[in-house]
Amino acid sequence: MNDLKDTLKKNKALLITLPSSIKWEDYEKELDNVKDENQVMNFKVPVLPKDTKEIERVYLIHKGYIVGWQKFVGTSDKPFDCTTTGKSWSGKFLQRTGEFHKINPIPHKGFQGFRYYYYD
Repeated sequence: MNDLKDTLKKNKALLITLPSSIKWEDYEKELDNVKDENQVMNFKVPVLPKDTKEIERVYLIHKGYIVGWQKFVGTSDKPFDCTTTGKSWSGKFLQRTGEFHKINPIPHKGFQGFRYYYYD
């Protein structure tokens, strides 16, 4: 019985949407800045997820498609200055880092904030 339960278990992740006004080529520069895991990317959300213990990935929607994921490393509510744009930010943030893992695009409607996402 436990084997069947383990087989059916899916992994929990977070899903976020990149604003459609952002050009993918520009965003790739930010992704390149964190691929060595020496920096993090912050994504502003209205509220933080309640339970992140089991979350390892953050999937990204761009222009109507889930396009890939990065490693989830935590949350923050500390202000910061963006090293790419120089803009100061405050609020609540999801943090991710490391290589961006592209996937075959999956159609998905965008939204604000975050949602939970389950993958095999």
